[in-house]
Amino acid sequence: MKVCGNTDIGLVRKSNEDDYCVTKNRNGDWLAVVCDGIGGSQAGEVASHIAVNCIYEEFMKAPDLSKDKRVSAFIQESLNKANDKIYTKSMHNKKQRGMGTTCVGVIITKKGTYIFNVGDSRLYALYPDGFIQMSEDHSVIAQLLKEGKLSYEEAKGHAQRNTLTSALGVWRVYRMDLHKIANNFKALILCSDGLHGYVDDSEIEAVLASEIFTLQEKVSILISRANQAGGLDNCTIVILEKEEGDLHD
Repeated sequence: MKVCGNTDIGLVRKSNEDDYCVTKNRNGDWLAVVCDGIGGSQAGEVASHIAVNCIYEEFMKAPDLSKDKRVSAFIQESLNKANDKIYTKSMHNKKQRGMGTTCVGVIITKKGTYIFNVGDSRLYALYPDGFIQMSEDHSVIAQLLKEGKLSYEEAKGHAQRNTLTSALGVWRVYRMDLHKIANNFKALILCSDGLHGYVDDSEIEAVLASEIFTLQEKVSILISRANQAGGLDNCTIVILEKEEGDLHD
């Protein structure tokens, strides 16, 4: 597996409230996570860092993840710990009250590939037959689109464009989606809305599918595209690309 990740503050924000990690543990399993913090006074930065750190630490001491049930339980327990840590910290500091973070991640084991998300950071997969958004946004806009109450054009400038319906750390209870996906992907890309909110999916696909650029160049190009679109938000990207001999269906 070839992997590369980077985060950029953008052209407008005073701080970067995104965080990410991509790593491999002693069992040979891969983890990639992207978190986009929310909350004033740089509290979002604290929340995203807690979430990434918590999931990373749990993953590095994770037991054998050779069965679906074990992976599911591990992800749920890790996110519960992150949620509790952020929520508890916010309750002890008025300036951090209400802070939280999105979280999108993937775990790749010898037995399968599992994706999970809370909020509107996304995971896309490039398969031999197409490019697909694998995660579902937990946002007011996504819900309105799903219900047919809003068009995609109307969604772009909607006042509640950035309003989430789920996040880690804001509430004691949160919504988390968890899926096992087909292993025959060519590449996966995880990103905060600093990318997908400003760069069209077709552009993301074209860069990801390119055989001209290196993995590092793909990450850099996409961050540059986000900045060319205004750079209004922090932008974080992690790409995992299959190599010969990697896991297939």
